[in-house]
Amino acid sequence: MKILLIKFVPKVGNQGEVVEVSSGYAKNALLPKKLAVVATPEIIRNWEQKKNRESEQREKRKQVIAALLPELQNQTFDFKVKTGKNNEVFTSIHQEEIQKVIGKFLENRDRLLGMEDVHLDIKPIKELGEHLITTRLGRGEETIKAQVKIKVAGD
Repeated sequence: MKILLIKFVPKVGNQGEVVEVSSGYAKNALLPKKLAVVATPEIIRNWEQKKNRESEQREKRKQVIAALLPELQNQTFDFKVKTGKNNEVFTSIHQEEIQKVIGKFLENRDRLLGMEDVHLDIKPIKELGEHLITTRLGRGEETIKAQVKIKVAGD
């Protein structure tokens, strides 16, 4: 029986492959667990169209990020924190807050991008002043590194 694998199955094949397996294995193991579907010409055509659309969207997202990169790197993102008398900082700026602000900036420029396209791996910022942080923009293998300016000021 010819099946289209929806997910990776060890010793059978990778996602998206059309493989020949015994009908018992397909009916009793792969189909009930939703690991595969019967490979009809229509299903194969739909799968290929879906993969083509996803590939086009990834490429378009990569082009949009590359176009927005200079604007993003020239932008300074401002954050306010609670401070004491001697400018001692009582709170910190976490990566989720920065990710949200950068994501909204990207989303306002192009609806194709959003917060899920911004990836940070930084410790919370507890100091006033300007900070240059490295961020990865994009998803999966198509990520682009960028330097973003963060300005932390007291209230």
